[in-house]
Amino acid sequence: MDISCEILNQFIRSKLTNVDERFLKIEEYAKKNNIPVVSREVSRLLTILTMIKKPKRILELGTAIGYSTLSMHIGFPEAKIISVEMDFDMVMQAKKNIKEFNAEDKITIVGGDAKEVLQAIEGQFDMVFFDAAKAQYIDYFNLTKDKMSEECLFVCDNVLYKGMVVARRYLVRRMITIAKRMNRFIKMIEDDPNFVMTLLPVSDGVLIAIKK
Repeated sequence: MDISCEILNQFIRSKLTNVDERFLKIEEYAKKNNIPVVSREVSRLLTILTMIKKPKRILELGTAIGYSTLSMHIGFPEAKIISVEMDFDMVMQAKKNIKEFNAEDKITIVGGDAKEVLQAIEGQFDMVFFDAAKAQYIDYFNLTKDKMSEECLFVCDNVLYKGMVVARRYLVRRMITIAKRMNRFIKMIEDDPNFVMTLLPVSDGVLIAIKK
């Protein structure tokens, strides 16, 4: 269950009903095929943040099937998005979904391991979104920090990790290492003098920061 009360999450989602049919199809495909994508409330948050920020370039780690990618695209269709995904099947499905939105000229999906791809990506980004391997967020951040422009908007999903980051009683034994790393990641961003950060108890926890 998400860290937020599940009843509250369901209530919020029940109010987010003005959804493009193409997004509904992606949601249904993800549910049917057990593919983890951002929740509808996080999707809407990404759209609003992108509308406000109007970034020229966005970097996303963890495309899955393009749900979050397209959530940012519709917020500011002029943005150029580079999204990284290591699963080949998901890359292919994401490209199909992006084609449905006629966004092939704005969104580039790069297949491969994020750590390797990040070393090859050049240029600065005005917005960065993490929704990839949670245990690797620290490494991803270290590889991405210098690619963030001044006042870059930095967003990460699942930072409360099903409550395991919040309290020991929520810990699942095999997830202890990931929870510890996520706590270190959150502290690292908070302690970094170049960032201003907050945490939102939205869905499974969202971190939002601005690079000074």
